[in-house]
Amino acid sequence: HTSSSTHTHNAKMSFYHPLLLLLTLTLILLTLIPSTTSNAAGTETLIGITGKNFILLGADSTRGSSGGISLTSSTADKISVLSPSTVAAAAGDAADVDAIISSLEAHCVIREYEDGMMGRDVQCVFHGSSGSKGITRSGGGGGLDVTSIAHLARSSIASSLRSSTPLRINLLLAGMVPPPSSSSSSPSPKLYWLDEYGASQCIKYGCHGYGSNFMLSILDRGFYKDMEEEEALELMKNCFDQLKGRYVINNSQKACVKILDENGCRILHL
Repeated sequence: HTSSSTHTHNAKMSFYHPLLLLLTLTLILLTLIPSTTSNAAGTETLIGITGKNFILLGADSTRGSSGGISLTSSTADKISVLSPSTVAAAAGDAADVDAIISSLEAHCVIREYEDGMMGRDVQCVFHGSSGSKGITRSGGGGGLDVTSIAHLARSSIASSLRSSTPLRINLLLAGMVPPPSSSSSSPSPKLYWLDEYGASQCIKYGCHGYGSNFMLSILDRGFYKDMEEEEALELMKNCFDQLKGRYVINNSQKACVKILDENGCRILHL
């Protein structure tokens, strides 16, 4: 009888042993793999809205320590001009943001020179006065367009996922796409949304950061096709006002808002 009980006990242990091993491995993997709900932007906020013939980009002006709770800057400009027709709003790890934005800017300038234009990083001076006598500047059909820049950024982020130092960055890329040479229509706006996993999507409006839990419903309700500048600016203001009243991290600093249209990029005030 004792031998029979021992045999039964050993049989049960041999049955449970693989299950316990599988459970242990699962728990280890869950601690190593980052959560799919993580957000590189974190407490930072980026918003993009496509209008009739423009794109509106907005961002908070604060920057905190990476992974920490301390405030390191309250005047950060997170919206960078990559070319006369392309603007990028970036949030995430400060070093990664600087690296990817600098890389995109360099590629844009190189392509401008390859297209036989004078890059935007050069100022031409004639007899003490600035000018462009006979020199072609970029901004027309030359240089990289926003779609090419989005593919380049997506490729950089996706490649870094397979390395030991993945890029922790979220992007909103806005650009004015010139019409075909045979058309007399004006440039059309295009907005790309990119996350830290290399996903890229062409959208009409979007946002990054934990604050998107509040802003997406506002954008869903308030956005419509071919918005005018004043209407898009009012929608942007409503998003930031809601964050001030409902977001647990109440940012008292003014948001940075820029508009991109066929005349270039300029700053707006909410």
